[in-house]
Amino acid sequence: MQWLRVASILLLWAGVCRIAGAADVGHSLVRANMERTGWPDALTTQADIDTASRAEVLMVGKALLASEALDEQGLKQRLGVRAVKLKSVRQVRDGLWDRLLITYRSASQNCEDQLFCPRVRSVNDLRQLAAAFTGEISPAYTVWASKSRVFHEQALDEQLRVAVLVP
Repeated sequence: MQWLRVASILLLWAGVCRIAGAADVGHSLVRANMERTGWPDALTTQADIDTASRAEVLMVGKALLASEALDEQGLKQRLGVRAVKLKSVRQVRDGLWDRLLITYRSASQNCEDQLFCPRVRSVNDLRQLAAAFTGEISPAYTVWASKSRVFHEQALDEQLRVAVLVP
């Protein structure tokens, strides 16, 4: 089952890696990835990895929710494009929500009494959980949450930019 968790996380980030690989060295996504500090706890056990995975999933969800609040003009401005293909943007968002749900469920299989562990049954449940999530349970997590939010917003912007620019 551990391979499934790892595969889900890799699938989730495949788009980010593809974009980062295509970006030039001075691009903000590459810098954000290199400057991003990690999770504040050691990742020595599967439970530690699952906890960090759930928290990251919720931060990606927050970025998705924030992007969904933008209208077409707001998306154009945020992505720096002249036109937005809303159908393409919706497809990217829907695919991300589906992958996030799979990853969250996989990382939540044995997490009773652990951090960031509410059960979710559907994308709607995950959306609600992400909307309420702050990650700010201590100063160390507050720093992580702030940096994670910026990273995931930039990564999502790149994925959405590709969705509207590539036919």
